[in-house]
Amino acid sequence: MAGSSEPAEIRATRQDDRVVGSNEVQNEEDASPKAQLPEGNVSKARDTQNGEIKEQKASKLKSIWSKIGLDIPTLLLMFKGSVAPTIAIAFYQADSVSVLYGNLGYLVAIICVLSVPIMPRAKFIQTVVLNTIGVCIGCAIGLLGIWSGIQARIHTTPAGSTARYNSSQAVVCAIWLFANIWFVNVLRAKMPALQFPVIIYSIFTNISFTFGPRFPAMSYGIALIKQILYGFLSAFGISTCVNLLVIPMSSRLVVFKQQAGYIGLLRATLKAQTGYLQSLENTDMFLGSNGENETKDNPEDGNKPLKKDTGKQMHPANSPHSKALKGAIAGLTALHGKLHGDIPFAKREIAWGKLDAKDIDEIYSLFRGITIPLLGMSTISDIFERVAERRGWIKPRKAEERDRSEAWEHCPKAERIAEQKVWNGVMKALHDPFSVVVAAMDQGLEHAGIVLELLPKPKKSKAVDEEAQSEPKPGDPDFAKYLGEKVKSFYSTRGQVLRAWAKEKGLSESQFDAAKTAPVERNEFTPDEAKHRRDQQQLYLILFMENLLFSAGTAIEALVDFADKKAEDGTMKKKRLIVPGPKRLRKWVKSIGGEDTSIDTESPDSLEAGSNNVYLGQGFNPRKDPEHLPANSPWQRFGNLVRTIPRFLGSTESAFGFRVACATLTIGIVAFLKDTETFFFQQRLVWAMIIIAIGMTMTSGQSIFGFLGRVGGTAIAMVISMLLWYIVDEQVPGVIVMLWFFIFIQMYFFIKYPRLIQVWLLSIVTEVLIVGYELQVKKIGIAASASTGQPYYPIYELAPYRLATVAAGSFVAFIWTIFPYPISDRSWIRKDLGSTLYLLANYYSVVDSTVNARLHNTEGDMERKTSPGRQLKKVRTKIFNKLMMLLPSLQQHADWQKWEPTIGGKFPRATYEGIILRANNLTNYLALISYATESWSIDADDRYPNTTPASRRAWLNDLTALVDQIGPTSSRITSLLSLLSASVRQGSALPPHIPLPQPYNLSRRLEALDKGILDFRHIEEPGYSAYAVMQVASSLITDDLARLVDHVKDLVGENDFTFHVNLSDSSLESEISRKGKKD
Repeated sequence: MAGSSEPAEIRATRQDDRVVGSNEVQNEEDASPKAQLPEGNVSKARDTQNGEIKEQKASKLKSIWSKIGLDIPTLLLMFKGSVAPTIAIAFYQADSVSVLYGNLGYLVAIICVLSVPIMPRAKFIQTVVLNTIGVCIGCAIGLLGIWSGIQARIHTTPAGSTARYNSSQAVVCAIWLFANIWFVNVLRAKMPALQFPVIIYSIFTNISFTFGPRFPAMSYGIALIKQILYGFLSAFGISTCVNLLVIPMSSRLVVFKQQAGYIGLLRATLKAQTGYLQSLENTDMFLGSNGENETKDNPEDGNKPLKKDTGKQMHPANSPHSKALKGAIAGLTALHGKLHGDIPFAKREIAWGKLDAKDIDEIYSLFRGITIPLLGMSTISDIFERVAERRGWIKPRKAEERDRSEAWEHCPKAERIAEQKVWNGVMKALHDPFSVVVAAMDQGLEHAGIVLELLPKPKKSKAVDEEAQSEPKPGDPDFAKYLGEKVKSFYSTRGQVLRAWAKEKGLSESQFDAAKTAPVERNEFTPDEAKHRRDQQQLYLILFMENLLFSAGTAIEALVDFADKKAEDGTMKKKRLIVPGPKRLRKWVKSIGGEDTSIDTESPDSLEAGSNNVYLGQGFNPRKDPEHLPANSPWQRFGNLVRTIPRFLGSTESAFGFRVACATLTIGIVAFLKDTETFFFQQRLVWAMIIIAIGMTMTSGQSIFGFLGRVGGTAIAMVISMLLWYIVDEQVPGVIVMLWFFIFIQMYFFIKYPRLIQVWLLSIVTEVLIVGYELQVKKIGIAASASTGQPYYPIYELAPYRLATVAAGSFVAFIWTIFPYPISDRSWIRKDLGSTLYLLANYYSVVDSTVNARLHNTEGDMERKTSPGRQLKKVRTKIFNKLMMLLPSLQQHADWQKWEPTIGGKFPRATYEGIILRANNLTNYLALISYATESWSIDADDRYPNTTPASRRAWLNDLTALVDQIGPTSSRITSLLSLLSASVRQGSALPPHIPLPQPYNLSRRLEALDKGILDFRHIEEPGYSAYAVMQVASSLITDDLARLVDHVKDLVGENDFTFHVNLSDSSLESEISRKGKKD
């Protein structure tokens, strides 16, 4: 039921309860002697039972169908992907076509597959343009190489010689092949956009230069190059027509579908969050992750170990509600990263539509504003578990973890039960206001989707009550006002929840404010002081939840306002021609081969705002070269260009290109030797070289997986080829139809399992190659097909030969991936982790600068691109997006490394996963601080109805003055993250006794300076709630940093040369001497 507001788990539970209840009643009635039904009722009952059985079977089929994911869009994509190679195979049956392409006709169908016409339009246009440019360059290079080889033959052949083979010509062609393969694979490694163009180019050059030594004159070479060029360009033409005309799919359409899915995931996250919070109304949120309360010895209980509470109650973090929430958040972050990668293509398209590139960017920015507070809300279970650990109520997940709790956090077990009851009461008090505002927010997301035409308009139901009609519905013009009233109402009623909390605690406002705090210099707390600190922690957590939900509500309000604005200004009324400007096209070209050399690729050009000079830190500038000062003259700038050559040759990408070239020549050398060239062409070993071009990878984990996958995929293609050939008794029309059908089926796996794209791509290509060759022989005859020196094989021999060549090519690729030394996914993940930690160091520094600018009101006019606030926002957004792209790739490498053989000790996967988890947490918490403190720079009266801009600024000025006096040393965290980054990346041990970041204790230090700054009466201030969010997130950051240091220390070690002398012998001697004196 798509329209139901209940989570699927609750609906399933209720259905199960109904079934169990009905069975119990039926059993009771059957056991009673009086329970006899008339025959008509019995037949009705049987019909009902049969209907239920049919419904259960239908539901099972529906669940299986949903798991498969075979929906209409997938079926359309499968059909689209199978059309191009089928057209290429079918149109070869025309006489004019077969005469033109000769014995390379099947190559057209192969290139159609490798062109991937199912890509969105902008991606495909970029790929096909690069493919065409690559083929044209390959044509010129091929002709040049063949010509130079023929010149070598002319200059080294004795007069009157009729020898067919010439070693000099073969050597020249081999050198051309090696250089070409090396260079294009360097580009392939540096520029992911060239993945398919390089494969196409490699096929072209492999065929050209392996046939080159066989040509005695240039006319033969020109004929071959023309034939290959015609085949490639024809394939590109067929693929382009299929992409543009057969079920056309633009990149804008893909982005709009993703945005609709994003809205759906946001709504699912809101519902899952509500369900999780409601589950805490009657459960113990302080249970351990294993479902048991395990506690350490508590000094306050007489050093007696507390017993385990072995109740079977499931921990909230492992409950269905919590898992549903984590699943929704994981899907949201994954889609966020994917959307970030697809939006640039959507902005570059020429389209007939309504929303332009700026609108797409703005929607993405508004989505990010909604996602960040929801990410913060999802950390509630983690916060409760950490509180329980620090208070000694449960054991940490790792026994060797140090106790980082402060003195005021230690509590006896009885305090845990009392606090659990308090939190149960708080969650019950939050139930109604949260449910009301979440329902309005859910409708707000639906409204934005309807107005922006991302979601379909709901069908109007005939039976609608009068009360429901009085409230605006999503899509109505005045819905934004209704949503704003709901969000303001939620903000205005926050005091009710806090009063319920105070009632549960038995506190009044004066009692809470009158509690004394410990002096900053003293780390000891009286029971009253410790209780005050714990009460303050509870208050901050309540404000944390309320503020984040309110922030999500205001972010959804902004999305609704944007949608209504687009409806009012006529954007959504009619379509128009949308053309990208020349600046965007220039960025497109630069993005193909550009390299990011700064933290923010959009570094500011002008740092002046008005008449004031704004000086930004060095973090805004491109990275410095530690061996060279910036170039100041034309000669020095020319020298910088010269230095790029050795840097290029010594790069990791150049080493990869060299490996691919060596692997290619390992098989290609057979074509250049006199005694083996005939064997090379007869056994079609050029296909093994093409396999190397398609499947060579940089890391050994991917290589092992790829080797097994390619061999398995080719084995499947071999079986399918013989099956479809003989199932129709070798009849050409039937073979073509069956070929289309099997490609159609294989496209499902191609679409649904992107990690296995190379496997299924190679399987389809091999299938087309085998069947296409056999159809070609049927069309032009055996003699014409064997004219190139390749003997004819029937399909039952050709298919195993193809499998053998694929296995040989894959094996050679695997050997050259690990020889002379392997580039493992394990080393790759370590380097990427170092880069991630370095980005985190920069991100923390930018966020800290942002918070200070908002405190001191120095952000400037955010509408001006040159203002400090806009510059900080630019850098902050750029780093956040990079982290969102980098963190999932870390997990991908962690998955690939499973395929690497372990020689020696095991890979410390748990430690690496711990570092990835901490890096992910730090990213979310820093984004949360940046987002929450936006309220410090917003002066909107309608957003905060309980306060005025003057009072808000006055409280912030007081807070700023006190913070300046305290002077928190946040640079230590940036330094620590930079140190950890260098240590992980280089594998060097950490220095001893690293000063770990301590909890800020900001509240305690502020109260020591001004007792009234954090009084209970200030909770209505939006800045106070933002401060509470910052305080909670900061404590989580310091805790995660300490755990991160422990993980890195486990990974690389520590340069600690201190030693401890065991004084047991001397102690024994002193003990004996004391006994002697006593005697």
